[in-house]
Amino acid sequence: MTARFDGLGYADALPLGFERLERLPEGAALAGINQETQQVLVADASLDEQRPHTEKKTDEEHELAEDLQRVEFKVNVLIQLVARLLMRDGDLPPVRSLRLHAHGIDWLLDGEDVLPGVGVVAVHVSRHFPQPLKLPGRIVGKHSDAEGTWLRFAFEGLTPSVVELLERLVFRHHRRLVAGTRTSSRG
Repeated sequence: MTARFDGLGYADALPLGFERLERLPEGAALAGINQETQQVLVADASLDEQRPHTEKKTDEEHELAEDLQRVEFKVNVLIQLVARLLMRDGDLPPVRSLRLHAHGIDWLLDGEDVLPGVGVVAVHVSRHFPQPLKLPGRIVGKHSDAEGTWLRFAFEGLTPSVVELLERLVFRHHRRLVAGTRTSSRG
C-alpha cells in the first residue's frame, strides 16, 4: 500500500517520460528546473485563459475588442505553427494514462518494471505549448486497480510558486471536467 496524494487531481492521457537519476537535482540545476517548469505552467495558463464577454460595449470598446480578438487569433496561429515544428523535430515520450496532483503523479505502467528511486518526470500538459513540465521527485510505490498497475511518484524540490501553479492547473482541469459533466447531464 502506498500513500495517497491529498487534494484534487485529474486524469488524462498525455506524453510522459521518466529519467532515472542517481540523486535529485540540487542548487542551480534544481533552480533551473523550477524556473523552466514555472514558465511552462504560466504559458499553459495564459493559452488556456478564456476572455470573459461583457454585456454592453460602446462602439469604441467593441472595435478595440474585435482588434484584440484578431491579434489573439494571429498569435494563436503562430503558436500552433511553432508547436507543430517543435513536435515534428522532437521526440515526444509515449502517451500514458496519468493522474496528476499538485504534489505527485501516478502513471499507468505498460508492462515495464520500474524500481524505486529518484528522477525527473517530463509530462507534456499542453497541446498548444509543446514544452514539458519537468518535475523532480521519488518513486514512492505502486498500486493496482481495474485499469492496471500505477506507479506513484512524489514531487520533491519544487518551489512554492510551482506547487501553486500546479494546483491551479489541476483545478482548471477539474473544473472543466465538472462543467462537462453538468453539460452532458442536461443534454
